[in-house]
Amino acid sequence: MKDTQPDRPLFSEWQLPRFTTFIPHLMVFPSFWLVFAPLNADLGLILGVLATVFSVWIRFALSKRIVVTKRELMVGKAHIPREVLGQVTVIEKSEQFAEKGPKLHARAYVALKALDGLVKIENTDAADPTPYILVSTRRPEQLRQALTSQ
Repeated sequence: MKDTQPDRPLFSEWQLPRFTTFIPHLMVFPSFWLVFAPLNADLGLILGVLATVFSVWIRFALSKRIVVTKRELMVGKAHIPREVLGQVTVIEKSEQFAEKGPKLHARAYVALKALDGLVKIENTDAADPTPYILVSTRRPEQLRQALTSQ
């Protein structure tokens, strides 16, 4: 039976921002209101609310997504065909600091976030100078399984 949905996600993760990243957004409203209050308090109120909503929306819109389909791996804006992906390794917690620091290759594609899981995906494309992709994820084992399954 032929797969009717070849681009159906095998793995999908949206890396939403942490709650604490919204603390600075609390200052957007008062800043706008204080700037515009001498001119027009109502204008300051409206612009403050709009600017706060816009800044929170931007925070969500710029959140990375990791999606694995039968054809490709998408990490943020990067789209990598699955046929050029090699070995997939889940990095243990004890090794994560070294992989993110001293062992990190200068040409590696890095998508790091303050998450517990870390996955290293080898790039076998001879024409691409990127040796591997280093991705933070909440579900490293599921990402590895999705990339190694056919």
